[in-house]
Amino acid sequence: MIHVTREDGHLIVAAVRILEHREQTPPGHEAVAELIRMPVEALRLKVAALEELGILQRVESAWDTHVEVRDHALLDDLEPTAESSAMEEDLADFDRRKQQEADRMARLFADGDHEKKRREKIKEMDEGLFDYEKRKPRDPFADGE
Repeated sequence: MIHVTREDGHLIVAAVRILEHREQTPPGHEAVAELIRMPVEALRLKVAALEELGILQRVESAWDTHVEVRDHALLDDLEPTAESSAMEEDLADFDRRKQQEADRMARLFADGDHEKKRREKIKEMDEGLFDYEKRKPRDPFADGE
């Protein structure tokens, strides 16, 4: 069964009630999904979960399928949005780490440390190149020398 949060449950039940009041007939899945801007497939899964909990009732007839509110008081038994708060915490942690990395990079380039290390490396490479010209090349035909 798909997990439906208290907020989603209230949103779906409110949409069913509004559409039922406005159209004077219980709404179908498509109308509810359009009103709350949710994909129809996701809404069908959530309606099925709410139906199992006794909150909504799906009524099928020869002409259509519509949704009715059965017991709205059971919405309070649903869990609040804990997953979204965990997601928000993860995003906040990611933003914090990204900001720390940006600050570290800014300090690295701002104090010139990076440029100093680059110059030192180039100097070492130059010294190695000029030192090579001063050394006598090894004789491959010499005996162990």
